[in-house]
Amino acid sequence: MNIHKQHIMRIAAVLALTAASTSVFAQSADYRRGYEDGYAAALDGRGPGPGRGGLHIVEANYGVRGSVCNARRSVRDQVERNRGVVVANDRLCGDSAPGKVKRLQIVYRCDGSEPLRVVARQGDSLRLSCRR
Repeated sequence: MNIHKQHIMRIAAVLALTAASTSVFAQSADYRRGYEDGYAAALDGRGPGPGRGGLHIVEANYGVRGSVCNARRSVRDQVERNRGVVVANDRLCGDSAPGKVKRLQIVYRCDGSEPLRVVARQGDSLRLSCRR
């Protein structure tokens, strides 16, 4: 009976450690997601950070009516990497409508200005700028 009790205690210990590590992993994933969102906000000008000359991506959607994905983060990354140039393609956030020509709609603003809306067809590129 003592051996059974030891096995039960070992199983209980393994289960407790598994539960604790799952909780830590979940907290780590939440922390990482929060960190990435905070970093994205800083790059986008909603917090302290580098930004692109006051250019803020308000909204970016890619796809066709009824099948659109949020491309805001990808657009912001392209603006940062390519000096304001954004290419409308499936690399933004996947192919939301296979076989259909998609559109990229971006709403952006410059410090102190009204939002600007631009649209590009799949395969085209846009240059976002705050210069007048």
